[in-house]
Parts: sequence; structure tokens; C-alpha cells
Amino acid sequence: MIKNNLANIIFVISSLLVIFFIHPILSIILGILFATFFKDKAKVISKKIGSYPLQIGIVFLGSTIGLDTLTPVIKDYFIWVSVFVIFSFLICYSIGRLVGLDSKLNLLLSSGSAICGATAMALVSPLIKAKPQTLLISLAIIFTLNTIAIILFPIIGSYLGMSPYEFGAFSALAIHDTASVIGSALQFDTNSVEVATALKVMRTLWLIPLIIILNYKFNTNKVKNAFPLFIVFFIFAIYISNAINFSYETILYLNILSKTLIAYGIFAIGLQSSNLDLSVIKAKPLITAISVWFIVIPVAYFVAIS
Repeated sequence: MIKNNLANIIFVISSLLVIFFIHPILSIILGILFATFFKDKAKVISKKIGSYPLQIGIVFLGSTIGLDTLTPVIKDYFIWVSVFVIFSFLICYSIGRLVGLDSKLNLLLSSGSAICGATAMALVSPLIKAKPQTLLISLAIIFTLNTIAIILFPIIGSYLGMSPYEFGAFSALAIHDTASVIGSALQFDTNSVEVATALKVMRTLWLIPLIIILNYKFNTNKVKNAFPLFIVFFIFAIYISNAINFSYETILYLNILSKTLIAYGIFAIGLQSSNLDLSVIKAKPLITAISVWFIVIPVAYFVAIS
């Protein structure tokens, strides 16, 4: 009883800190720390919250993006993103085959590395009838790499003297999960977030052909409702905001609201570490994921600055 009350108090304090500071690194650290000391409570909270704060925050972010920002991003990077997704998938799958990785685990890691991390793996898992342990291993690896990315990528971007535009593109290509992409961009420069989000959405759209292909191959017929709806709402929010032409004050408030929700979404991602047992990570999948990352990061950098 005492521990439960203490957990509630710590959770409220942590939530207030996340909302007040709107700092991605602080958010994920607080989430991981809470999950470490109050694992059972974190599991309950994580199950209730899920990824809703992040998804809602991304939709609100869409309402702040002008077509004058989005159009050149699509024009500059659409082909690059498409080539990059295919390249990343094939590289990861080839390395996985080379080290003798289980075929279904290899598909999960390839999907997560190429498109959108945990979201892609969670959607692909039932399509290929992967075992829960297989999904858990892939999630644990991607979660670990994404946590590292939120902390280190802004430092790398500053060291390399990247502009906000370049870093937004770099993080969107080199980082797996949407939360980590936006968190990293937000940590680097607020002007990086719009570019990072737009490119990450373009990557996420590749879920559609991936799901269709895997559904055909494994004949599971589970395509219905597989695509994340928040992406649709994000695109719709961009259309509405540009059609109505929101005032500067309205966009400012929406921007603050979106960043607050995204920060809390990253905190929720940290809470999800309570569901992961890092001891399940084995050498072969870890070697595969890290090898792909070391190939993808420099490629993403050169694409971003080109």
C-alpha cells in the first residue's frame, strides 16, 4: 500500500516535470527510472496510456506545418526516402541471413530498421506469425538503440555543424521510432521537428506495401486496420490548417500543445521499458541491428547534407 502510494506520488511529480520542461532526454530518463523502481505500476500505466499522447501530439504538430515547409521537403527527399527504406531493409535482411538469424526475427528487425521501429514490428509480427519471444527480442533491441539515439544524435549533429533542416532529415532517416526521431529533433532545434516529422511520415507510408507483400506471402489476411490511423489524421491536420490559415497565435498554442504531448509520449515510451527484459537480447540480432545502424547512419548523413 505504501509503495503504491509512493509510486503514485512519484508518477505525478515525474509527469509534472515532463510537462514543465518539455525535454526529450529528461522525459525518457524519467520514464525508464520510474519503470525500473516501480515496474508493476509502470506496466499498468503504460498499458493505459500506450502511445496515445505521442500520436495526438503528432496530429497537433501537423496542424502547425505550412505547405511552404512541407512542399520543398517532399520535393527534396521523396526519392531519397524511398530508396533509403528499400536499401535499409535489404541491408538488414542480408546481414541477418549472413549471421544465421531466425527468418522471422530477421523480418521484424528489417521492418523496424527500415520503416518505423516498434510500430512496424508490432504490425508485422501477427502477419508473419512470429512468437511473442521473437517480437520481444526485436523490441528490446530497437528500444535500446532508440534510447541511445535520443541522447547522442543531437550531440553528433552539433559536432558536425548540421543545420536544423539537415538534422531533421538526418534523424528521420537514421532513427527507427517516430517518438525517438521527434525527440531527437526537438532536443537539437525546434526548427528541426517539422522536417523530421514530414520525412518520418514518408517512411511510415512504406508500411502499406510492406503489409500487402507480407500478407500475400504468409496469407494471413490481416491487412484491415493495420495501418496506423494517426498518420492519416496528421496529413488531414496539415490540410485543415493550411485551408483555414490559422493565425500566428493559434499556431503558437498548437505548437506548444504538440510539443508537450510529444514529450509526454516519450515519457510513456520510457515507461514501456518495464515490459522489456533486456536479458533476452542475443548476440546475432544485436550484431545485425548495430551493423545496419553503422551502415545507415553515415548514409543518412550524406543524404541529409546533399
